[in-house]
Amino acid sequence: DYLCDGVDDQVEIIQALDALPETGGEVVILDGTYNITASINIPKDNVSIRGNGNATILKRGYNSTDTDRGLITLNGKSGCKIQDLQIDGNNAIYTADYNCGIYLVSSSNNTITGNTCNNNNGCGIFLYTSSNNNTVRGNTCNNNNGDGIFLVSSSNNTITGNTCYNNSNGIYLASSSHNTVTGNTCYNNGDDGIYLVSSSDNTVTDNTCNNNNS
Repeated sequence: DYLCDGVDDQVEIIQALDALPETGGEVVILDGTYNITASINIPKDNVSIRGNGNATILKRGYNSTDTDRGLITLNGKSGCKIQDLQIDGNNAIYTADYNCGIYLVSSSNNTITGNTCNNNNGCGIFLYTSSNNNTVRGNTCNNNNGDGIFLVSSSNNTITGNTCYNNSNGIYLASSSHNTVTGNTCYNNGDDGIYLVSSSDNTVTDNTCNNNNS
């Protein structure tokens, strides 16, 4: 057990992650608001980090860099699960364009499910550069100045059952192929509900998009 004290709470969360065996394991974050002042980088494969839905709030207290864009970051990791957390980007105060909720770079075969990613100046959930074969399911991405869910150069992902509203774009695929975008709801986004550019061989089906600019 690790006890957070409301100051730099990522320190204790990272200690708990580091204490997991090399084969992986699970860290459960209990109800409460946690003040996060540096990115929580998942340190190994096959790790699950889980909260209790919107009762578990990770609140941004810093500006990200280009390297660690997410309040939670997966870099070159696989077999991980990020589940049932509310990630509050606190974008009224922290305004860097890099500020994202959950950020995957070159990370494959992971599951992002049941999270709320809101108030980020960047994207709610961002899959970047060969982040392939991931499942992004049942998340809510809202009130982000960037996109709700953004894929760049990432393939064979399943984006399903998410709700994206009051973002720039709801779901945005750039240079990404062979993804499945199904059963999502995108509304009240300032630009597009679902937007694909330079992307081929994707399946987009059974989504609901209304009251977007396009």
